[in-house]
Amino acid sequence: MDKLLIVDDEAAMRRLLRINLADRYEIIDTGNPEQALAMALQDKPNAILLDLRMPNFSGYELCRTFRAITSTQLIPIIIISGEAGATTKASCKELGATAYFEKPVDFDALRASLAKVLRAAQPDRRREVRVHLRVMLKLRGTDINEKPFE
Repeated sequence: MDKLLIVDDEAAMRRLLRINLADRYEIIDTGNPEQALAMALQDKPNAILLDLRMPNFSGYELCRTFRAITSTQLIPIIIISGEAGATTKASCKELGATAYFEKPVDFDALRASLAKVLRAAQPDRRREVRVHLRVMLKLRGTDINEKPFE
């Protein structure tokens, strides 16, 4: 049975998603965006259902983080949000979201999208965790002419 991670700060929405999807999927959920990353790394879900508006970290930041870490970057992310508009959908697609659903959710369409995404062949995830970071480096040494450089 495929496993879904639901990340939404509204307990009622998590419960509604669980009720409608638990017959086909193993569900794990959290309302805490900070905990979501740990759960994704530990529980290795087959897909993530993600809200955009949450306290402390937005769904945009969390989606970007999931895509930056090699052990979570291949997990399909489906955005479920109350935000409407082509700009929001385009932003989510740029961040790597697989699909976008507006609240209230059309559960038939969501089930069909999940089935399609999970049927698609996915390469194996890397076993080790790698994180892409942008950092400033200061290099020092000597060149081939024995001249120091910095």
